[in-house]
Amino acid sequence: MKQPCACGCSRRDFLATVSLTAAGVALYGLALPSFAQSPEPRKRTGATVRVLFLYPPSETFTKDPDGWWSWPGNDYDAEGRQRLFTGQLRKMEKSLGCKLDLDDKPVATNDDVARLAKEIEAQRPDGLLLVMFYNRSLPHADALIKAAQAAGIPTVFYVGLGVKHGPVTQYRVPGLYFIQSLDNFAAIESGLRMINTRKLLRQSKLLRVTEANASSDAVEKFFGITLRTVPFARYAELFQQVSLGSEARRIISRLKRDATEIRQVTAEALDNAMRAHFALKQLLAEEQADGLTMNCLRRGMLKPCISFALLNGDLVPAACENDQDAVCGQLLGQLLTGQPGFQHNPAFDTERNHYYASHCTCATKVRGPGGRELPYLLRRFAHTNEGSCAIQVFWKEGDPVTMIHYYSRKEPLLDVYAGRVVKSHAMPPAGGCTTNVEIELTDRRDACEVKGHHNLLFCGDLARRFREFANLHKLPLV
Repeated sequence: MKQPCACGCSRRDFLATVSLTAAGVALYGLALPSFAQSPEPRKRTGATVRVLFLYPPSETFTKDPDGWWSWPGNDYDAEGRQRLFTGQLRKMEKSLGCKLDLDDKPVATNDDVARLAKEIEAQRPDGLLLVMFYNRSLPHADALIKAAQAAGIPTVFYVGLGVKHGPVTQYRVPGLYFIQSLDNFAAIESGLRMINTRKLLRQSKLLRVTEANASSDAVEKFFGITLRTVPFARYAELFQQVSLGSEARRIISRLKRDATEIRQVTAEALDNAMRAHFALKQLLAEEQADGLTMNCLRRGMLKPCISFALLNGDLVPAACENDQDAVCGQLLGQLLTGQPGFQHNPAFDTERNHYYASHCTCATKVRGPGGRELPYLLRRFAHTNEGSCAIQVFWKEGDPVTMIHYYSRKEPLLDVYAGRVVKSHAMPPAGGCTTNVEIELTDRRDACEVKGHHNLLFCGDLARRFREFANLHKLPLV
């Protein structure tokens, strides 16, 4: 009698598949050296953003006894504020890797607006940042926003006043990120990051490692990401060529040292995890690609679970099961937040009204490379018996989380959810895949409303950032 495995195939079929894979890669030999000299990765160019300050020079009012600043008052030092903001913007420019084209002269007249509107239309920067220090400059801002909208240029409009009277709902429109907040440099940086992310996405290349016989290219519809299909046999050949050196030993030692427990993981399994890791790094370097997804199930010891966790932890997008939506969403999330997402399978607790996220490739530093490492254990991959290994990560109870799904293949859509961690479950008895996180949704009444497979879970209260990004770039939300 055939015994089914966790994937749904018979045990006999599964073992036959593993054997064929192993036999195929054995043909490539073991004699080639380690990958000490990898090609340099391709460089991406950050966005160019035009920055304009809006206010009339103070001497306009000191010479006119009837002149007055209205809000924020005659004593307001707009020139000093511009110098302060310029210094902060230069820091953002450096940290984001974008180029800010700042005008020293403020926008003060209708002639200034007419000239700049023509320049913006002709130059077509990647984005526009308007910083307004004077309430009566609003018509000038409106005219520049209109020009940018007509040219399809995403615009961040920052009102740098503690008080600006009147409604602002007219600025809650696609293509515009509106900020009214006092000295909120973090919000401005978030807006610039949104513009920069879109520019970087257009230049990105992601690999799809499949059973194809030859490489081929396609372009993702909305962001313009290049998708290159690469034969799995090429990865398998690189896997067999890897000679494990000191760097691999250092990674293995660190993984073992920091794990809270090691369950049924052999030295052979860790060696093969490193072969997968260095083979994938070599493939990415040779293709000058920014991330990858692959048909990874039923690959025996060639499964890349540990590598995918490590790559995502280093902000190199890696997605399971040749899932184009997941790898594009992972790239989007990493660029926008500086953190890796946890690609997972969905499940539901209907009685507690909770959602379960489980899979095998969770990064241990969910707050990004500079964040703290979550507790984890090393364990044998749960659904097969060949002995490959994976990481089980335990998320912190109470932490806010954000979940997204980017739909790239049909009409592009972004789905966003907010929640908090209830518990990270042991497996078994919870079942699912290695890392299993129970979540309470905070912006839905019914957890079963969650749509999509292989959604991405990010640590932090980031839902508004994703939604503002979608609005700025006119990406429809589900």
